[in-house]
Amino acid sequence: MPLESLDNIIAPARFRLDGVVVTIYEALKSKIVSGKTWYHVTVDFTWRGNKSRRFSIDCRDVNDLIKKLLVEISKFKWFVLVGVNP
Repeated sequence: MPLESLDNIIAPARFRLDGVVVTIYEALKSKIVSGKTWYHVTVDFTWRGNKSRRFSIDCRDVNDLIKKLLVEISKFKWFVLVGVNP
């Protein structure tokens, strides 16, 4: 796993996941009314010379972030392979 915690990220942080370079620009920590901690993470992808737009993912922890990133990476790869400008 490329990350251990979202609390101590020094942005921009880059790592490879499923062959795609993932860049984290910021990870904002917040507590919701129930007391649970959530993170608002701003990322983008680079794959085969194509770069995605920056977008945000809300997640509970690193494992949740990785799962959501894998879903978004598969969509991004599909757009690139089909020829749509992501």
